[in-house]
Amino acid sequence: MTRYCYLDTSVAVRILLGHSESAAAWFDDATEDEDTIVFSSRLLRTELTRVLRREGLPVGLRDEILDYLHVVPVDGTVLAEAEAIVPHVKTLDAIHLASAIRSGLDATIVTHDTTMRSVADVIGFPVHDPVGG
Repeated sequence: MTRYCYLDTSVAVRILLGHSESAAAWFDDATEDEDTIVFSSRLLRTELTRVLRREGLPVGLRDEILDYLHVVPVDGTVLAEAEAIVPHVKTLDAIHLASAIRSGLDATIVTHDTTMRSVADVIGFPVHDPVGG
């Protein structure tokens, strides 16, 4: 049975910058498991790029994450879905959640963000935090 995991920026950045050994271990295990598909929004590429530019690191480092992901495009349907999420969540987080919704997959949201975890739970997604346990 295939397991789907939606990777949020709060975990991806910690993996990319080496700030969480447990998140990196989770990512390695998940992406090496033939029965697990890790995916995210196209938005993640932009967010990782901005973080790498802020940190003065080569933008190409983002491929250490992105090369292992399936990507959900951001389009008008995803943005409309983000607008429809009722519990308060920041705009970019709403777009991430909407991307997971629009994928149509029974996914686990992989996040370290407290609000994202709470809203994901309210709208019916299981949640996993490989950073905090």
